[in-house]
Amino acid sequence: MTRWVSYSEKRQFLTTFLQQHRLKHPDARFVLKYLLQHPHLLENVHFTETEQKQARWLIISTAMAEEEGLVFYRRGQKSTSLAAIMGDLALHPNEPLYLTLHFPGKARNFSYLRLIDHQAFENVRRHERHEKMAKAAEQVLDEALKRHEVSILKMQIDQALDRKDMELFHKLTEQLKKYEGQNS
Repeated sequence: MTRWVSYSEKRQFLTTFLQQHRLKHPDARFVLKYLLQHPHLLENVHFTETEQKQARWLIISTAMAEEEGLVFYRRGQKSTSLAAIMGDLALHPNEPLYLTLHFPGKARNFSYLRLIDHQAFENVRRHERHEKMAKAAEQVLDEALKRHEVSILKMQIDQALDRKDMELFHKLTEQLKKYEGQNS
């Protein structure tokens, strides 16, 4: 379910967004300014992070984002034409318009996350938790592997001493010193 977002919240965010970011496509700035100048259109804007190709969906990216700069979908038809976007906004001012913005740091931008629906917000949080857990698990595995490799080297050193193989003993102790020096 989509959370209701006030006109003023949308207006404030988009105004700040335009001040802080350089957009990849020059017409994207024009479209956002047009939305800001027409409150009845901005009222029908819904920020989303989920695909909306079958609805009216506008995607805008900053210069630093990898995604296309300006894309518009209407009932599955894709367009990058400013004329098509503006014509659709003029002909269908009361229809919902889904808006996705691509910019660096959006996953941590609380102002943006407040605008998108709760499900998308939860997906972002879930992704961040997953990333933290994956990193922690990787560190645990790395540490366990290092301890195992050290124990194998120590066992081989003991075996070399038992066989009185001083050459192998010195070689293995040098390896152990290098290994422990790298991992300190």
